[in-house]
Amino acid sequence: RTMPTGALFLSRGISISVETTPNPKSMKFVPDDREVLGEGAKAKVFRDIYEATSSPLASALLKVDGVREVMLAAQHVTVTKATLVDWEDLQDPVEQELKKFFASGEAPLGAAEVERIGAPSFEEGSVEARIVELLEDRVRPFVEQDGGDIEFDRFDPSDGTLYLQMKGSCAGCAQSHATLQEGVRNLMDHYIPEVKNIVGLTDEAEEDIPRPR
Repeated sequence: RTMPTGALFLSRGISISVETTPNPKSMKFVPDDREVLGEGAKAKVFRDIYEATSSPLASALLKVDGVREVMLAAQHVTVTKATLVDWEDLQDPVEQELKKFFASGEAPLGAAEVERIGAPSFEEGSVEARIVELLEDRVRPFVEQDGGDIEFDRFDPSDGTLYLQMKGSCAGCAQSHATLQEGVRNLMDHYIPEVKNIVGLTDEAEEDIPRPR
């Protein structure tokens, strides 16, 4: 979409692609020709300005009225809105804030806070190592396309339960959460039958808790 001509951020050639996600509360914003956290970086989730002290970008977005959560990923930003706000009213302010930020040249996140994705040090060939490899190769790329992220949390060999951390668009929507769990379960059934149950963990805050701004 075109923004008003003469805006400072347009003169610097900043453009943002906007994509819907399976979660109607979340949208994915992709800055063209530039990265957010950079290839190989772990996604980071912020829910209020206190959490976001290390991220000027998340701080700026959380100050936009109606923004409930910001996830910074390698190549995109996922913004989750409050229930009573319409994207019709929120999309343009979010896009403008993103364009203004990327035009400034500031880093989205303090360098010391950027975590790299790396397989935990599990023994080669172990169930955990195979799970992590499968998640990285077959699950994460598709989840990222939908504006979410997924991480291995732990595997309990006593009952075969795999615990996964779900972030971004796949965290706040029961339907996409369930669809993702079902997809992962089918993969595990086929490749790693030791996994009997899958539990998706989210630390999503309650909608009615007031947020500092």
